Amino acid sequence: MKRMIRTWVIAWLAMPAITSLAVNAAWADSTVHKNYTKVNLGVNEFTGGLDDDGYNAGVDVGAAYGRYLGKYMVLEGGINSFQTNQDISGSSSVAGTYEREDSIFVNSILATLKGEFPVGPVTLYGGAGVGGYFVNLFTDIETSRQGDFDKDDDDIVFGVHLVAGGHYDITPRFFVGVEGMYRWTEDIDIQQTAVDVPIQVEGDLNGYAVTLLAGFRF
Repeated sequence: MKRMIRTWVIAWLAMPAITSLAVNAAWADSTVHKNYTKVNLGVNEFTGGLDDDGYNAGVDVGAAYGRYLGKYMVLEGGINSFQTNQDISGSSSVAGTYEREDSIFVNSILATLKGEFPVGPVTLYGGAGVGGYFVNLFTDIETSRQGDFDKDDDDIVFGVHLVAGGHYDITPRFFVGVEGMYRWTEDIDIQQTAVDVPIQVEGDLNGYAVTLLAGFRF
């Protein structure tokens, strides 16, 4: 899985340059706004390893800058954040009974190549991209014998994603819309212990986000 994702990332990174050479000459003199920024807000849901481990849905927020490579083709770079948590109870010979609360915060850097399909004031789009995901785990542990402890750890994984959505032009510059994204990632590998209490996150970040968006062209 890791080798497949890394190969896909390398192949994808070459696509914008090749596509740009093919389409930019025909579109260079256009007066259409060729750049935009946007913000997203919505909900993230896991479907892979973290879903199997009982992690909850959470808020998803993001921002992006887009540049038109051609009339209907866009290269977009963005940042994205989502979070989730889980409560675990257990016991060990050293700690006694314990309550463990894991909070995971994920910050990502994404690059997406999209094709657009205008239908009047509405534009539909779809695309694919790659991303790096910076995972931070914060754990609070309450034990009956050893008191309370805090632990944190982090990991970095890579992934690929698909996007689809649409936006409505309020004016030639301002637009609002909705977007869905599905991602596949490598497995997180965080393993440690605190006073005989195991702390581990082993699984992918596979899942989807559905967000509302607002943007501005320039």
